[in-house]
Amino acid sequence: MTPRAEISATAVDENRWHISLRSLVGSRVPRSSCETTFPRELVEQLLDTTSPEWLCDAIARHEDPAYIRNEVRTQLFAYFPPSAYAGRRLLDFGCGNGASTMAIAQLLPETEVVGVELEARRVSEANAILAHRRLPNARFMRSPSGEQLPADIGSFDFVMLSAVFEHLLPTERSSVMPLLWSHMRPGAVMFVNQTPHRWHPYEHHSTHLWGINYLPDALAWRLANRYGTGTQGRTWPDMLRGGIRGGTERSMRMALTGGNLQAAEVLQPTQNGLRDRADHWLSCTSSRQRTLKRLIATLFRLSDRLFGTVLTLNVSVAIRKRD
Repeated sequence: MTPRAEISATAVDENRWHISLRSLVGSRVPRSSCETTFPRELVEQLLDTTSPEWLCDAIARHEDPAYIRNEVRTQLFAYFPPSAYAGRRLLDFGCGNGASTMAIAQLLPETEVVGVELEARRVSEANAILAHRRLPNARFMRSPSGEQLPADIGSFDFVMLSAVFEHLLPTERSSVMPLLWSHMRPGAVMFVNQTPHRWHPYEHHSTHLWGINYLPDALAWRLANRYGTGTQGRTWPDMLRGGIRGGTERSMRMALTGGNLQAAEVLQPTQNGLRDRADHWLSCTSSRQRTLKRLIATLFRLSDRLFGTVLTLNVSVAIRKRD
């Protein structure tokens, strides 16, 4: 029992627990139950840094194969076969407590995967979970500041930004992204996913409001402050940190290269029968209303060719550093 939620755990077998929780304060509970192999002390460590209502979501990020692992698998293998990652180095920037890092390390056992995070408590959690998971090809490092990488981190063949870009403030985008670019070898690829599209009609990430992406900052702040879900009473810098403005393929390339768009090439996924990013989007959707979704994919394909963007809820892109 915590002041905010009631949590109960039942043994499924000698290695697995079923956890259920209920909010005592009426807060949103994204997942009310989950199963985990984490020992009790590891669950308690998560509770030190995670709101109890979000405990099962935090666990599922690591243990539910349909969650983070599926997201990174579909993106990584849409662009390259598994053999292309063997013997290479991959940086998972802004890794939190390591869910994406360990998912990648499990998918790519012959790749050195380095997770980098700013918060010491998250790095501590990541190392504790890594000790439980026993993945020899993963390790974690702490950034000395929000605009620096650890010393002697080296260069990389791949970089992953999973739900990270949107949380960088405008000044950070102009400093952090070129820093990452400088640690990418010629021909290296950066993957970005789960970043809300800056120009999508529906702002689903922070406010759940329609049309706010097209408004000037001052007006967007006023509407988000009054009508937004989860943004009422917050300052505009807080909303920016929360990810309200998202990003686009162009803004990412501009930030990486200081405006030299020719130096950063947007790749098309061609593995597993895919032809382009429109196909990739379609392959990640459910089988319902397939005819309509094929029509939408055709429109996405056209917008990608004309404007260099696929207007999905979240941007999913692979950017290559040209030689």
